Amino acid sequence: MAETAVVTGDIRAVSPEQPARVQDTLRALARENLPHTRASISFGDGYPPLASTEGNRELLAISSRASQDLGYGAVTAVNPLLAGAADVSFTAAHVEMAIDGLGMSGTAGHTVEETGILSALPQQAKRAAVLMHRLYCP
Repeated sequence: MAETAVVTGDIRAVSPEQPARVQDTLRALARENLPHTRASISFGDGYPPLASTEGNRELLAISSRASQDLGYGAVTAVNPLLAGAADVSFTAAHVEMAIDGLGMSGTAGHTVEETGILSALPQQAKRAAVLMHRLYCP
């Protein structure tokens, strides 16, 4: 058995209450040590959850209509279990509507392996422009 092990991870949540519950559960597990062992656990600040609210769903519907009108197809919500960290999560609790995914398409987001799909940029820009126009010039 290894003398020391370090495990890192993150907590993904869809509500502000979920991380606190998960942290409480993990702290309780860390206190249940086997004989001659000890464990500790710590948590840092991560991305807040981007909750599925009525306003966020309405904004997604407007974005999807814009995408369809441009001939790009529907835009749907990503399964939260598969979603990454959204920068908009930091402000989402302070506005009526928030949406993620309007920027550059790519792979391996927020890692050293991240790449952008430049050929998708014109489509993304048009979709975002139509969405903003519809929001501000209904």
